[in-house]
Amino acid sequence: MGILSEAIKRILERPATRKYPKEKPKIPEGFRGRIEWNPETCIFCMLCAINCPTNAITINKEKKEWSIDIGKCIFCGRCHDVCPTKPKSVSNSKKYELAEYEKEKFRLKFRKSERGG
Repeated sequence: MGILSEAIKRILERPATRKYPKEKPKIPEGFRGRIEWNPETCIFCMLCAINCPTNAITINKEKKEWSIDIGKCIFCGRCHDVCPTKPKSVSNSKKYELAEYEKEKFRLKFRKSERGG
């Protein structure tokens, strides 16, 4: 009788899966999603690039360019941890839908304008 009662109990329960993408998951506190860069606070110290374990971040000081290869990034948050600016120039967002068909779309390049942004 144990197996039958267990089966009935499972049938009456709510499904363990979600109807994604219609039903979005709840993002937990401390989630580390796609890396974002703030040109307003960046001082181009290169600590984020130096400490990136996968070399996903590259910086060109002369051109004031900051780029990241999302395909290489392991979302460890080390770039955020070593960033000396307040507020941080590099941070993890809550963005988790990162699938693309072309790998060029994983290479994000940003340039700091002369006006500071």
